[in-house]
Formats: sequence, C-alpha cells, structure tokens
Amino acid sequence: MQPDYLMTGNIDSLNTPEELLQAYTSLFLFLGGSVSMAPGESGLAHLCDTGMLRNLPVSSNNSRFARATRLLKSPCPMKQQCHLAVGENYRSLLAGDSTAEAYPAASHWFNRGRPAEEHHGELCSFYHRYGYSRADECGLTPDHLGIQLLFSNLLIEKYLTEDDNEIRAMIGRDILRFISDEMLNWIPRWAEAVTAKSRTKCYTGISDLITGGLEDVVDILKSQKLGL
Repeated sequence: MQPDYLMTGNIDSLNTPEELLQAYTSLFLFLGGSVSMAPGESGLAHLCDTGMLRNLPVSSNNSRFARATRLLKSPCPMKQQCHLAVGENYRSLLAGDSTAEAYPAASHWFNRGRPAEEHHGELCSFYHRYGYSRADECGLTPDHLGIQLLFSNLLIEKYLTEDDNEIRAMIGRDILRFISDEMLNWIPRWAEAVTAKSRTKCYTGISDLITGGLEDVVDILKSQKLGL
C-alpha cells in the first residue's frame, strides 16, 4: 500500500496555492524521515524499489525539482540490490556526525561566526514559539535537516489552518524567513555534495527534491499577501 504521506490525490487538481502547499507538507514529512532515519526505518528502499517515488504528490517547474523527478522516474540500475545499496549509501552519506560525507546539519555547511550551540538555542526558542520541540532522545541537533523539514511541515500546516488573517500573515512571514534565511543558506551546498558523493539515485533525487521544494514554497508564499 502507498504510504499516506505520498497520497494527496490527483496532481492535475493541484491548482491553488493552498493545495500546492498542502502537497508540500506531505512531501516534507517523507523527506524529513528519509534524511534522519535509516532506510529500513523510513521505508525509502521499499519506496524506491517499488517505483512509488515516481508518483510524487506534486509536480513543479523548478529546475532542481524537475531534475529529481526525471531521475527518480528512470529505471533503477541496481534493482536486485536496492535495499542493500540504499542502506550502505545512507550510512556513508548521512549517518554519523563526524564520519558522514554529507551530514545534513547547518553547522557542517554554514559558518555563522559564533558557536553552534548559540545558534541551536535560537532555533529551539523559535521552535518553542510554535509548540515544536525535539525529543532529547532523538539524538539530532536543532539544525539537522530532518528536524528543520518537520518544523517546516508544522509551520505550513499552521499557516493553512489559521483563520485569523493577521496571524496567518505572520506565520507566512516566519515561514519565508525560516526557509530563506536559515535553510536555503546551507541546503543547496549540502545537496551539491550529495549529488557528487551519492552512489544511488535515491539520495541524489531526494536532495534536489528538498532544495526545489523549499524554493517552490518560498515562491508560493511570496505571491500571497503577507504584508511584506
């Protein structure tokens, strides 16, 4: 059965900003798990092996997103060994803070000229404003891509369900700042490293989906009246 987070109805019917943003919340939920959990936990290898990644919940003209879509729709070159290859690729690319070739955390890709702990504290304060907190036992820092994608998912959901126009606009501005000033400051560089070092198409495609999807959300929100 196709996972719930990849089921958003007919792509052709996604023609309003709200519908597109809702589709991206589903995609970010999946992508967040893919970069923070081993393939056996996230189900990535199964999704790739069965071809489910060919049917994304949203389409896009963004060049990165389109490149990822073409890649993920292409035949798997190692179909008989997909589970093994994706697992090994995850461990070499994304797992193990000091040993990973493309560890997905902001502090590894962007130097803010101050201790990482100070930045982590600011992120946690911002997360708490929206009722979002990491479980201490999760072992991931606040600037980890998986944490930030899940927080983006939460923010977009709050934006879509807020009835008060002023509060909705405030949330929209916070999403724009968080994605533009925080995430897109380092994620494109991380995605380039993944593309250069990945030995499977899964993680190459995922890195482009993440970057392209975030860029799309920024474009969608900029077209809304947020009092900018």
